[in-house]
Amino acid sequence: MKRALLSLATCLFLLVVKAQPASAPEVKEFEVFWKKLYTAIVKKDYNAVCQYIEFPLVVKKSLTDTSVQTIGRQEFPGFFSGYLNMPAKDEFINKYGLLRARKTLSDDDKTMVDEDSATIEDFEFQKVGGEWKLVYVYATANE
Repeated sequence: MKRALLSLATCLFLLVVKAQPASAPEVKEFEVFWKKLYTAIVKKDYNAVCQYIEFPLVVKKSLTDTSVQTIGRQEFPGFFSGYLNMPAKDEFINKYGLLRARKTLSDDDKTMVDEDSATIEDFEFQKVGGEWKLVYVYATANE
């Protein structure tokens, strides 16, 4: 019984430690990355955006369907143009308007950054080879 309780306590401790927000240097590093990606997105410079993506990019198009699609570098401009024109939540006309409003990361965004992954809006990022890369996009209409 003691062994089971000790194991449970260890698991809970590890979960709490993992749930802690990233340290200031990790958040700062991601903020630098985000500013570069943000600038490329706002300019709709798809070639520049591509340098911040790990291809093939994984895309989920429906929350009710478990399937995903992969997007290669050649297909990315067409896909991302369509994604930016998708309807967005709240007062934003489309995803492009929503992303334009995200010039800086909010405090809530910063809690979604850890040492090797981050989630901002519909985007999931991971460190690949020591560099931040966009790896997953939820390209779903507001379901």
